[in-house]
Parts: sequence; C-alpha cells; structure tokens
Amino acid sequence: MNDKARLAEKARKILKSLPRLAATLGCAGLLIGGLVVIAMQGMALVLDDDTQKRVIHVFIADLNGDGHQDVFMVTNQMHRIAFNDGTGKFTSSRELFMRKYALALGDLNGNGQLDAILTKFENAEMGGDLLMECGEMSSDYIFPVSTVDVPNQVFAVRDGNHDGIPEDFVAGCCGGGTTMMNYEFLPSDRHPCLGSAPPAAAALGDLNGDGSLDVFLAKGWMLVNGETQTTTPNEVWFNNGTGNFTDSGQRLGNAQSFYAVLGDLNDDGYLDAVIGNREGGEVWFNDGQGNFTKGSQRLGRGVTDLIFVTDLDNNESPDLFLGGNTSGRVWLNDGKGQFKAGQRIAYSRHEAVAVGDVTGDGIPDVFVGGPDSYQLWRGNGDGTFSAESRTSYR
Repeated sequence: MNDKARLAEKARKILKSLPRLAATLGCAGLLIGGLVVIAMQGMALVLDDDTQKRVIHVFIADLNGDGHQDVFMVTNQMHRIAFNDGTGKFTSSRELFMRKYALALGDLNGNGQLDAILTKFENAEMGGDLLMECGEMSSDYIFPVSTVDVPNQVFAVRDGNHDGIPEDFVAGCCGGGTTMMNYEFLPSDRHPCLGSAPPAAAALGDLNGDGSLDVFLAKGWMLVNGETQTTTPNEVWFNNGTGNFTDSGQRLGNAQSFYAVLGDLNDDGYLDAVIGNREGGEVWFNDGQGNFTKGSQRLGRGVTDLIFVTDLDNNESPDLFLGGNTSGRVWLNDGKGQFKAGQRIAYSRHEAVAVGDVTGDGIPDVFVGGPDSYQLWRGNGDGTFSAESRTSYR
C-alpha cells in the first residue's frame, strides 16, 4: 500500500469513529478542534497533520460595504477577515470557525435564489461515500461578491446587523475541500443532483447556450482496491433549467485535475474551460454547444490547484494566473486563446494567493496572505506586478 493509500485509510478509520452528525457536518472538509484537517484531494481523503497555521485559500470581496475590497482567509485552524482601508493596507478582524464544503454556487433552477452544489458523506458510520447534492440557500445571501469574474470563485455573505462581520457565509471553489460554509445554515432542500463520483472542483456557467447554468467537473484520482491510484476524466453536465443535470457523455483528459474555471478565452462568445492538473494547466475550447476540444498548449509543468481569469494587461482579453504550492505565474492571452508565460510570483507553503483590485485603481493586484502577515503585489496594468514590503495585519 502506498503512502497516499495509507493516509486515506487512516482518515477513513477516523471518520468511522465519528457520529453520523459530525461526519455529515464535516462533509468533504472536517475541522477537528481547529488543528487537524481532513481534506478531499481529488477523490482521496488525506490527513493533514501539519499543525502549523497556514492559509489555504483567500477570497477578495467587499465585506463591510465601504466600497473597498477586503479579504477572507480560510486557514487550517481559525479563519480570518482583514479589512482594507482602500489603499491595500489591511487590518485584521476577529477569527471565525466554519464547517461544511460547498463545491459550487449559483441559481441552478432559475428562481432568482442562490443554490449550492454540495459534497457530503452518506453512511458515515460505515466509512462513507461522497455524494453530490443540490440545495437552495436563503434568499438573503448576497451573490456574487468576488471581484474576479470566475463562476466558481464565489463567496456569498449575509451581514444581518451590518457590523461588517458576516454571520452567514458560503464559499465555493477550488480543489479538495479547502473552502467551507457556515455549518449552521445548511441548504433548506437538498436532493441528489449529479450522478457522478464527486470531483475535485466544479465550475458553473452556460456551456450550451440555453441560458441555464451547466457544470464542468474537474476530476481527481481515486483508489481501486484500497491502493491502486487511477485518474478519472473530467465531465460536463447540462442543466435543463430546473436544476436537474444530464451527463453530456464527454470524458475529457486523463490527468489528475484539481481546479476548473470558465471564461471566453478566444473571443468567440462561448465559455471555455481552464483546468489545473498535477502537471500544469490546460485549456479546453467550447464549440458553443458545450462540446470541448483540448487546446495545444500546456501551461506550466508543476501542480496547478488555483486559477484566476481576468484581464491583467488591459487589452480586453482574459489572461490567466495559475498557482501551485509555492508560486504562481501570469499567462498573457493574445486574444485568440494562446498564452505567453509572464511573471512568476513566489510565496511560502503557508500562504495563499488571490487576484483582485485591492488598491482601488482599477488594475488587478495579487494579494499573498499568510497567517500573520501579507504581501501585496501591485498591478502595473501591463501584466506585471511590483512587490511591496511584507506587512503585519494591523
């Protein structure tokens, strides 16, 4: 049995010892005492015994209604909100504790309310299976608040007393249970919605031009007989407009995938897909009917588990920022879906990165958030970034 299989088996045994309710609330990411994290990486559960505090994911959003883009940082312990003064200087607020994993968020049935595609445990006391469910959220949620126009980069909040601290929050995206939602506010009506083994990530968007949100599933890897690792191809599921999904039958790629985003990369009016894999990123072009063809480029060669799509060089074409464990790289679009490697930005394994305009000048910046300090890479508007000094949260 290899190391990953042993870790997966160890995590599964821990889950068996938990009550059904705790395992259900834990879903694909269960925080125990704020110190031990069980995270879904692709299809395997991996026990993370690294107790040093680290930021796993960063969301950029205006959290207190002052017009400035703040940051919400998901950590392996307590989660942190830091408020922006409008110039890219951040002050830390209180830390928060969350459970539950939301895979993707959007209005799936056309009624104007926010729905969530969830990953959860079934029969947890028996070891559990991961299932895909859909559920409707409260209409009081604000959606979306992310400054980056990426369908699965979402963060919905409700601030009932308007004190700038969200009482309820739902985060969706990015590979392996690293973002979570407040477990006290579960979807009111959950039902099975995708007859597919749960993915590492999902991206929502109208893929076939019928006006409904479809889903592109980035698949990871799964164990066969407890120890043999096998990759599972990515999938596309079409929404009939009422939140019921049908498998398109497409099986795309053979790499272990961690992340998926959508964007019109070649200016033909259709949403294409960018997938983060174990060995770089790849682009899948949409023919407008939801049929995808793999592009000729491979974007990098290392693990890619974070992707942002936005115009970084002010030429009105969506560029890419692809991130891995300790660095991210800019990829500039020629307007036809071909990309040129640009600047690389390094950070530590205890930090996470997000792209958005935090300085208020209309140009995307790169925010690198750590447990106790952050570094801002100010966007120059030409696809390059200038590093500012590392700063402690005030």
